[in-house]
Amino acid sequence: MEWSRLKNGDVMALEAIYRAHVKAMIRYGLKITDDIDLIRDSIQDLFLEIWKHRQNLADTTQPRFYLFRALRNKLVKVQGKQSYVSETEMQLAFDNLSAEHIELEIMSREVALQTAQTLKQLLEKLPQRQQEAVFLRFYQNIPYEKMAEIMNMNYQSVLNLMQRALQSLKKGYPNYFSKK
Repeated sequence: MEWSRLKNGDVMALEAIYRAHVKAMIRYGLKITDDIDLIRDSIQDLFLEIWKHRQNLADTTQPRFYLFRALRNKLVKVQGKQSYVSETEMQLAFDNLSAEHIELEIMSREVALQTAQTLKQLLEKLPQRQQEAVFLRFYQNIPYEKMAEIMNMNYQSVLNLMQRALQSLKKGYPNYFSKK
């Protein structure tokens, strides 16, 4: 496992961890701030700190969660505010629809665009913590237990936060959610 090798001073393990997680870390960082330079600098600083303090790192089988939490803490500290979901990331997430036939694809895209716009507007109305929770759960597929760690919340609070977010979305767009 790379994490163990990293703790033992293997610089190649650090590089492997970086390469495996940097893109996801940047995407997650964009939920907290739209300052890409700050995100990149924070990731670089984080990996320098990890290397410097590698012998004191706790053992983990899932470094991604450790990295997300550490990045979030670093960015929130610098920004001094809560997270939010950027418009660019939301639009990119909804533009990945495909269809079997050109006619169906065109119709699908029209419907999807309208749905995406509505859902995007509803997501933007959610409080920032709910937006962050929705991103972690549905865009990064992170389990609730790990979300609680990343967001510095207890497990039940994360569940309650997600329930409120989903209720708000359902209330704002009942036609979409009743079809599912």
